[in-house]
Amino acid sequence: MEALAMAEAPVAPQGVLDRVLMTVAPRWALERMRARAAAVAMSRYFEAAQPGRRTSGWSRNGGDANATNLPALAVLRWHARDLERNNGWAKKGVRVIGRNAVGWGIVPKPTAASQAAKDHARELWKLWADTTECDADRRLTFSGIQRLVMETIAISGEVLIRRRRRRAEDGLALPVQLQVLEPDFIDTTKDGIRGPGGGPIVQGVEFDQLGRRVAYWLFEQHPGANRLGAGSSFVSKRVPASDVLHIYRVDRPGQVRGVSWFAAAIVKLKDFDEYEDAVLMRQKIAACFAAFVTDMDGAGGAPLGEQSHQDPLIETIEPGLVSYLPPGKDVTFAAPPSVSDNEGFSASTLRRIAASLGVTYEDLTGDYSRVNFSSSRMSRLAHWADVHDWRWNMLIPQLCDGVWAWAMEAAQIAGLIMEAPRADWTPPPMPMIEPDKEGLAYARLVRTGAMTHDEMVREQGGDPDTHWAEYAEGLKRLDELDIWLDSDVRRVSAAGLTQQRGSGSGEDESKK
Repeated sequence: MEALAMAEAPVAPQGVLDRVLMTVAPRWALERMRARAAAVAMSRYFEAAQPGRRTSGWSRNGGDANATNLPALAVLRWHARDLERNNGWAKKGVRVIGRNAVGWGIVPKPTAASQAAKDHARELWKLWADTTECDADRRLTFSGIQRLVMETIAISGEVLIRRRRRRAEDGLALPVQLQVLEPDFIDTTKDGIRGPGGGPIVQGVEFDQLGRRVAYWLFEQHPGANRLGAGSSFVSKRVPASDVLHIYRVDRPGQVRGVSWFAAAIVKLKDFDEYEDAVLMRQKIAACFAAFVTDMDGAGGAPLGEQSHQDPLIETIEPGLVSYLPPGKDVTFAAPPSVSDNEGFSASTLRRIAASLGVTYEDLTGDYSRVNFSSSRMSRLAHWADVHDWRWNMLIPQLCDGVWAWAMEAAQIAGLIMEAPRADWTPPPMPMIEPDKEGLAYARLVRTGAMTHDEMVREQGGDPDTHWAEYAEGLKRLDELDIWLDSDVRRVSAAGLTQQRGSGSGEDESKK
């Protein structure tokens, strides 16, 4: 059987090296030939692995994530930024990503041991993060920084947040601020060398011997700046990793830098942009009604002293143009092939672009003419799975947790808190497509016990502690004013029937 299998196995061609090895090291040569034969056999089982006309122009390599990304990082960023500046579809895609992932902001909930410690940490955070004090440029709140971070990641693939420590006399609620930096600040020439601690530096990121990030090599100023700031230079400096948050989507194991999300859509967007310009120009030319008069024998002359035969020929067409041509001259227009399915082609292209960016076609284009409630909800749920991934696997662990730790550390240093609490994060909910139907579904889930009240509040982007405290305060105010509303479940049942007075209103049944 083994002999039969060997006979059926593909025979790998022998080279000069194989024949030499057979004479000096036959066992090694045999293993080499077997490995080559196995590779040939595997290529027969996978069509894409076979050499041929269909795969001859396919550029493939076995480089790791960093070797593959390094030559393309800057070029992809430049292309994506140009598209975002000049292409409406690219600009809209970036806005959709930032709006859906961040919304009004991802909000923390302190998890301290006591309620007083929670309330104190929450108040400090609001005084700092809900104002522009958290921004080193004093322009954005933390929710605005989240949006800027998300949009920068979509365009440039990654973003840096640098901690700027401040003094008590600066008058900030917390003595720390956040500086948002584009990835261009990372010195990528620092690659393949050893850092001061003996660890490797990969594309401007320094690691220790255990593979932990210990520093970033950053320029003091953007390398694309047209002038040098005071005291700045275009020489990178080593910044401890404890003062830098590096946020990007990890697409491959071992990936050190982030790649622009436009990578798969850049060529398609550029081609589609040129196609739209060509279609627009074609329509403009079609709208230019012009007349050309040719004097065959040259005896007529231009009427009313208009353009004579000696005047230069008109090379542009304008609406309402009447041009007299010299004798013997004629005008012939090219008849380009018509594009009859312009709408279908555009929709198909925009769907590919939306898929490349991770958004829905409807959100990208604003075209909801081809969906109903069910299909729209299914599309939104599928997209929201991507949003969930962006939030919980990128924004919250890489940005929000790091900023919260910096803020609480600054509060400790300033003597505002004794112990730094941790935080749970609540992102905005997915918008309801039909609130009457989806709200009823939530009510049924809670009434049947399939969902708790706190889970319902969190899914709507609220903090259960704050929500129920405000809810109780509102009910107490209604009781004091002796106001009954049909929204008060203590008073009115789901069927609209009045409940027994006093049941659940806080009255002591024993006193009745």
